[in-house]
Parts: sequence; C-alpha cells; structure tokens
Amino acid sequence: MKRVFAVVLVALCGLFMVGCELDSGENFHFVSLEVTNVDIPEHFVFNQSHTIEVTFSRPDNCTFFQGFNVSPEMDGVWTIVAVGSVLLDEDCSPSDESLTGNLTVNAIRTASYTLRFYAGEDSDGEATYLEYEVPVIEEN
Repeated sequence: MKRVFAVVLVALCGLFMVGCELDSGENFHFVSLEVTNVDIPEHFVFNQSHTIEVTFSRPDNCTFFQGFNVSPEMDGVWTIVAVGSVLLDEDCSPSDESLTGNLTVNAIRTASYTLRFYAGEDSDGEATYLEYEVPVIEEN
C-alpha cells in the first residue's frame, strides 16, 4: 500500500511540475480594418432589426475578421470599427482582398441614427469615417 501511495504521489508531483506550465505569450494582436463600402438601408423601421453589409479591406493573409466594435454616443451617433486579429510570427503576404461582414442594428429609438464607419487614416494620421444618417420610421 505504501508503494502504491508513493507512486501516486510521485506521479502527482510530476504532473504538478510539468502540467501547469503555460505559455502566456500572445500570438496575435487586434487591428482596425478599413471599411470601404456599406450597404445602408434607406431607413430603419422602429423596433425592428436591420442587417447592414459592411465591406472592408484585408491587408494581408495573416489578418482575420473578428467582428465589430460599436461605440454608441449621445444623440444616436454610433462609431463602428471592423476589428481583425493579426497572427504574429507568421510569414504574411500582402493582400488586396475585400471581405464583408454583417452588422445588426436594432432600431430602438424613433429619431434617426448617424452611423460612422472607420475608413482608415488621412495623410495627417487622423481617423476618417464613412458617415450615414439613417431615418427611423414607424411601421404602419
């Protein structure tokens, strides 16, 4: 019995020493992707969901679309950024590929929405946006 206990104890100690070693280094980072086109509806219908197709650039084959970061501001202004993750330590080649993602907007207010999509930076390094004002109508 003592021999079995000793073997189990040694095995557990070995697992504890080796099994808890984790690589905490990240192998990716997040970036903002440049939106090039947005398929905006003519209007939103109050209290309904609307899908907006967003086209953005994929700068290289190591960048992958992750979703949208939506920052609602006061008075119905939303700033929207397409977010990508970039794999590190990979052999990346440039790409001029355009991808699309769908953004769902729930029209929960009767006033219009202003949607600002991040479109990159200008020559001064300032963020530029594609901006759309979408009125909200009540369904008859």
